[in-house]
Amino acid sequence: MRPRRLVQSVLAAVLALSLAGCGGDDEALPGAPTTGAGSATTAPDAIGTDIADAAEDFADAGLRVSIDYIPSNERAGTVAAQAWPAGTELQRGDSVELDVSTGTSTAGELRVPDVTGQPEPDATEALEKVGFEVLAIDVPAVEGDDVIFQSPTAGGRAPRAALVVLYAGS
Repeated sequence: MRPRRLVQSVLAAVLALSLAGCGGDDEALPGAPTTGAGSATTAPDAIGTDIADAAEDFADAGLRVSIDYIPSNERAGTVAAQAWPAGTELQRGDSVELDVSTGTSTAGELRVPDVTGQPEPDATEALEKVGFEVLAIDVPAVEGDDVIFQSPTAGGRAPRAALVVLYAGS
């Protein structure tokens, strides 16, 4: 089997296992900012909120945010929409997509580098050097200070000075 096909096969198997929910309810998900994986929580109301405040509110509820920067008439940096309405019952460790306004302009967008697996201080420095703001959220269930999840994800595009949220062990 060629190396590329092998990598694709392994990735497909990992994705299939994770979608199937293998691992049981009692294990914390490695990318989940929670100590009670699988327990119920509710989505906070983020509409009109600054993205940094919204990300912290979701982390306090045991949820991750998945940020998508979009042009809108809302003030840049505020949450324009969220995938799950406030009060929706979710499971701790779930990720909720938030559409964050860039204002009416998309000029100056940058590609978001991959900083997962790096120590949080190094990841923060790398993102700031490129021109992003950074919010690091501690994940008590994860040992060490490596970044386990970032949003926007690697390769995504975001405006210069946009917020990138890092989830890292504490």
